[in-house]
Amino acid sequence: MNKILHIRPEHAVFMGDFGFASKHRHGALVLLIGMSGPFRVQISGEPVMTCRSALIDANVEHTVDCQSEHLATLYFELSSPLGRALKHTFLDDASAAFDVVKATYFNQRIERRLLAADLPSLLCKPLEFPSVDVDSRIIHCLSMMQDSMYLESSQTDVADMIGVSNSRLNHLFKQSVGIPFRHYKLWSKLSLFMHDYHATESLTDSALNSGFSDASHLSNSYRKVFGITPSKVLTDLDEFVISK
Repeated sequence: MNKILHIRPEHAVFMGDFGFASKHRHGALVLLIGMSGPFRVQISGEPVMTCRSALIDANVEHTVDCQSEHLATLYFELSSPLGRALKHTFLDDASAAFDVVKATYFNQRIERRLLAADLPSLLCKPLEFPSVDVDSRIIHCLSMMQDSMYLESSQTDVADMIGVSNSRLNHLFKQSVGIPFRHYKLWSKLSLFMHDYHATESLTDSALNSGFSDASHLSNSYRKVFGITPSKVLTDLDEFVISK
């Protein structure tokens, strides 16, 4: 099977065997699907789960063992319609849900549908979209964090730009998207790194361009968020696409 990475404005998809991902916490909602067989997930403090699919909330510490299987890993931005619907439908107050994809689809080639996040017919129950909108100030904040011109802005700077106090920003951010502002900022820096790497193909250059002090700083940060090094994902890709 091919090793594929697609990055789109509201979601990203990686397909491949990344081995074992040590304890990490994403800055987005993640849907894992075992394309060739079952894999293992352990949420911190809970038993190991063997499954064919898992939906894990943002900022939840966990490990993943591919068990030499080919996985599709889909990341959904927390303010995106699909991200909010997945969380509302499957997670409620839970940190993770398992075997959320219909078993009948594992014998079919669904790669292109997953790359486009065409999920409704694959899931074991219909998506329900929440009725409450994300606070417009936080939408503005999320948009700023995805723009490289705000890369070096402090939390206080961002709070000033959206017209709230620092403590109010913390409260609104956690209430609206479920993770601390600081963790989302790191997630955004790593997202900017991935976009920059698409152009440079240099880990060192893109690390510096994305606000990391060096390649080692990048690697340590990447491991905190993804549980693996960036080379595990970016080396020997058969397909790397960024869509705007």
